[in-house]
Amino acid sequence: MKIAFFTDTYLPNVDGVVRAIVNYRGELQRRGHDVFVYTSGTGDESRNNTEKSVVFFRSVKFPPYPQYKVALFPYVSAILSARKQKIDLVHSHGVASMGFAAVRTAKTLNLPLVGTFHTLLPKGMETVTKNKWGQRTGEKLLWKAIQYFYQPFDVVTAPSNVISQMLIEHLECERGKVMAVPNGIDLQRFNQRLDPKWARKPLGLRKGEKLVLVAGRMGFEKNVPVVVKAFSQVLKAGNAKLVISGEGPAKARVLEFVRKSGLQDRVEMLGFLPEQELPLYYAAADVFVTASTFETQGLTVLESMACGTPVVGARAMAIPESIDDGKNGFLFEPSDDGECAEKILKILSMNDSKRRRMREEARAKAEQFSIPKTTDKLLKAYERTGEFHK
Repeated sequence: MKIAFFTDTYLPNVDGVVRAIVNYRGELQRRGHDVFVYTSGTGDESRNNTEKSVVFFRSVKFPPYPQYKVALFPYVSAILSARKQKIDLVHSHGVASMGFAAVRTAKTLNLPLVGTFHTLLPKGMETVTKNKWGQRTGEKLLWKAIQYFYQPFDVVTAPSNVISQMLIEHLECERGKVMAVPNGIDLQRFNQRLDPKWARKPLGLRKGEKLVLVAGRMGFEKNVPVVVKAFSQVLKAGNAKLVISGEGPAKARVLEFVRKSGLQDRVEMLGFLPEQELPLYYAAADVFVTASTFETQGLTVLESMACGTPVVGARAMAIPESIDDGKNGFLFEPSDDGECAEKILKILSMNDSKRRRMREEARAKAEQFSIPKTTDKLLKAYERTGEFHK
């Protein structure tokens, strides 16, 4: 089968959507399928591209996130390319211009159309305005736009059960059209055999000093200041360092919050971590923490668990689907820095036996999301298009 992935973000960007695309693409190709990627990109990316199966379309930068780009009128070129490559199925991973190009291509060439709902845009209204009426109005308008966008799709997938249920409620589509298909984790890359000393040494951590890790895109919805507040309480009970990795619009605010909290010598802001280094930091951490209330799946949670690192996460959206409270980590009420600190300390103070058991449980959970297992589910979604495609 020849499959076209349409996406508004791709390499060299590194985010959850890109990881999902790269992982699925690799596994599908290993199984004998041809996967083409149609994406937004710069002129340099297009000129330097050596993969004939990756097509970059002329784009402009998206101001809030300069690493992201919006393709300019890719419709005709995408249709011509898909026709030339004799594409069998179109799979959209975006809802911006490349998403609309996917719809136009599938409709013009009468191809099955699958869409993955990666980002819960309506939830982002909480970061746009604090006005409750404005939030409700914005959410309703965004759900209407999402419903309109996904109307032509034969099958829509979501990376978790909670998001698939949300889509069923809002899309008002035929039964069976929405499926939960989680994104996969590379269990070879993220594993328990990694040497924790590799990352601990350059951080200057002394023997017995604990490492608390936050990693991912630095968006306002990630609520990193909640973790910083919790960490200030953790420090009262012992020696530890908080490492925050990532880039995004909230980074300046987090830096200022750390400064005002007087934690500059205990908090390390690493910025963007190269892909090859990220697993090493997961492995070095004593606990991974996320206060995000925006996760449609939470890949960083599962990646951390794959490295055997327990997680403390907010009881919100898809995070409770990964964290089995008390087994592979702990949950806390969103924005409750006191409970967050309490759960971090529970992990940091565990004896070796309890910690070993929690690490094993974390790895076992991640193994449920291996790339082969999630690709099996994706192929079932592709098969289901036959029930709806006219």
